[in-house]
Amino acid sequence: MRKFAVIGLIVLAVGALAVIVPASASQNAPSGARYTARGGQSAQDLAPQAVGDAHIANDNFFSLTFNHFGNASLGSAIGETWMESGLDANFNATNTQGVARAILLPKALRASIKVELRGFDVNDVDQLVASSSTVNSSGRLTVQVATPEITLATDPHCSFYTRVTMGIRWSDLRLTTVVFSTPLSFLPGPTACTPPA
Repeated sequence: MRKFAVIGLIVLAVGALAVIVPASASQNAPSGARYTARGGQSAQDLAPQAVGDAHIANDNFFSLTFNHFGNASLGSAIGETWMESGLDANFNATNTQGVARAILLPKALRASIKVELRGFDVNDVDQLVASSSTVNSSGRLTVQVATPEITLATDPHCSFYTRVTMGIRWSDLRLTTVVFSTPLSFLPGPTACTPPA
């Protein structure tokens, strides 16, 4: 009886080694390139958007989740917004724009989204600086939109933020429209804003 127990333990140990060794080796072995570079793309896979942009910075990111009737089991969608600034070779911001994205989760059928870049002038008055068009997801799970870029050196605003209008069509065919903004205003770089003396 003892002989069968020893043989059983040996078979179990060999079986365990046969499973563990190849599994650990496969996790450490290089699997080869999974992605290939597209023609015309930079090494960092980021292409500057404006002519003078050497780099891009995304700042003032804000995200909210919206649940249908306040209940995630009835449907959810995510709204995100941020400011994308173009930087020169010395990492100084030269331009900025507002960006927004809608992400559809289960039971959210479609979304429409529009973003406004808003700014405060020298007298702390809130003003519309630039606006995107309204874009519909049209069956996609995400949709993203951006305002036109503004040049910071000639803009009279002292700080900026984004405001998003998002419409969500739910699986029960009801429509929800939400408006949200980044809670803080942001100054990505020097502008033509001159504070009063």
